[in-house]
Amino acid sequence: MGTVGGSALPGGVMMRTRDRVGVAVRREEDGAIVTETFELVPSTSRWMRLPLMRGVFAIRSAVSTGQRSMAISEKLRWEELRRPGDDSEPEEDEGVGFWGKVAIGFGALVGAGLQIAAFRIGPIVIAKEAGLEGAAFIVADATIRLVLLLGMLLVMSLFRPFRKILKYHGAEHKAIAAYEAGAPITASAAGGFSRFHPRCGTSFLVVSAMVSIVVYGAVLAITGVFTYAALIATRLIGAPVVTAIAFEMQRQASRHADGRLRFLSWPGMWAQKLTTAPPDPPELEVA
Repeated sequence: MGTVGGSALPGGVMMRTRDRVGVAVRREEDGAIVTETFELVPSTSRWMRLPLMRGVFAIRSAVSTGQRSMAISEKLRWEELRRPGDDSEPEEDEGVGFWGKVAIGFGALVGAGLQIAAFRIGPIVIAKEAGLEGAAFIVADATIRLVLLLGMLLVMSLFRPFRKILKYHGAEHKAIAAYEAGAPITASAAGGFSRFHPRCGTSFLVVSAMVSIVVYGAVLAITGVFTYAALIATRLIGAPVVTAIAFEMQRQASRHADGRLRFLSWPGMWAQKLTTAPPDPPELEVA
């Protein structure tokens, strides 16, 4: 039985196997559960089989799959029902047009810039201006980055729409756990499983923070360069390396979640208390 990944969406969940993706949401108009699937074409690159390249390919695939799933979920969630006697043809989607694409691209660039400023450059500035150096600086940099991210999620969880997403996140984990355990694929059966899962993206963020301490610490120890330019360049260039190593570590931890490597899952599982919430039956039914 193959493994399943997924994520929460506004109003539902996305789940994926190696070559297929499914999206399920509750339609806003009548509360019905609506679904859609699409195929994935697994990468055939030889690089994909190399241990430290799997993570880079996996993250790239996760981003593109997530964007497509989000678009599908919003279409399903807000689609209007056709009324009896309404024989009019549905309006054709004319697309966003040239300027719409420009706006989307610009928004993506702005978002990426803000993310880099907040979670890559910001922690460096805070730790350096605090007068920290050497190992203390490296640990503080990673810790501040993780605290900023988890803190942002904690603040967002105070808002009702986001709390709903956290419930769908918990429901997604429960449904996947039920499937992988061979339990009946029902809401009641899934409800008996944990809302915490070792392959969760939250766990990956925590593992990445731990790996970054070692990687960036080694670079600083070898080069001895402690300027802003060098530190920022190291974070930007070294990000794929950290991603690759963290992916392999989480992969092994999830395979041995009950074995000798289970300690690798503990920090990430704890952090999931902030990124998941106990789901109610409606969320479990969708998942």
